[in-house]
Amino acid sequence: MILKHLKTQTATLHQKTEEDNLAKFILDHSIDVATYTQLLQQNYLAYARIDRILEANSASLDDNLKVYADAAKSKALAEDLTDLDAEIPQVESTAEQFSSAYLLGLIYVVEGSMMGGLLIRKNLESCKHLKGKTTHHFFGKSAPEVMQRWKNFTGAVEAKMYSDQENQEAVDGAHAAFMIFKDSYSYA
Repeated sequence: MILKHLKTQTATLHQKTEEDNLAKFILDHSIDVATYTQLLQQNYLAYARIDRILEANSASLDDNLKVYADAAKSKALAEDLTDLDAEIPQVESTAEQFSSAYLLGLIYVVEGSMMGGLLIRKNLESCKHLKGKTTHHFFGKSAPEVMQRWKNFTGAVEAKMYSDQENQEAVDGAHAAFMIFKDSYSYA
């Protein structure tokens, strides 16, 4: 129930955030190495910022969500940037404290983003300017792997009942995550 609520309450912001995403150049196959590097850096900024929040709040996270606060996405992005000999943006730690429901909203956006990443992965092969970049750590996850993680995540979330206040806190967290992404898309 909470996942449907999150989807409907964040749909407009999700769409607005995607408008600024450089991944559109992968979808039309026109991306070059410089733009791809910038895309990876922008995504690194967003995922690493969210990871820092989750790290600072690990004690507040429900046990069923801790496995999803693994920083795997920012680590994969850092590997891709290292492979390209590109700068890895610096991200500060945070001491801000949030509720578990708010953190759920952050994780919802991060985990959901990987579903969209499957479409990007599929189109990377057709990007002629990236032919020399054969290993993609971030966009390289297989469809079954991504789908299984999403299924596990939704199962973990839906196994718990959430109050109206927790529903709203989760929406607030998801909105914050989308704003973090939107902000990172201005990184040049």
